[in-house]
Amino acid sequence: MNHYSQTSRRLIIQTFIASIMLTTALSTGISPQLPSKEAAQLSEELTPNAQIWRVNSEIKSKQVSELTGALIERDKEIERLKTQVNNEKANKNRDIKKSENSAESDWQTGEFTAYYPANNEMQGGTVTAKGDNLCDSLYYNGKQIVAAPPEIPFDTVLEIEVDGQVIKGVVRDRGGAIKGNKFDIAMPNKTNAYEFGRKNGRWRIVE
Repeated sequence: MNHYSQTSRRLIIQTFIASIMLTTALSTGISPQLPSKEAAQLSEELTPNAQIWRVNSEIKSKQVSELTGALIERDKEIERLKTQVNNEKANKNRDIKKSENSAESDWQTGEFTAYYPANNEMQGGTVTAKGDNLCDSLYYNGKQIVAAPPEIPFDTVLEIEVDGQVIKGVVRDRGGAIKGNKFDIAMPNKTNAYEFGRKNGRWRIVE
């Protein structure tokens, strides 16, 4: 702090004290002691600066108030966003759990056998009930052809789980012994069909 600043502050204080003395004297009827010429001159010089300081102080105070209000609003918005994110996470977890529980409840137990294209009564020929030639392909739209009970419509997509293996199948065939929860899965030949044999597993409709 320089000498002028110290002198300025001292004279401001002196001026303030002189003002108080003047007010007191006027109220008591005592003639006040007038300030020195130097004090009066400096008071006159500093009065404009004091006005500027007061205006600047008011501006700074207003800015501080505005910034404080903005910070309060920002904190409220942060809390609102935190609450929103937490609610979205909770809803997502609940939906996932609900979906998992629903998907698990869709599974049904079933009995599964295998057949292959052959022109004999047991195998039922080489063409499915929907007209697919099994000699050309065992798949329809990338899914393995399955003979299913009549309650399940044609072109229904199934997931079949047998011995830990999941088969994506599509209903394109029927069979005289395929009733209830029995299914027949198309295989390429007799060896594969016999190796598969008769198995218990589970199934569900995908689409």
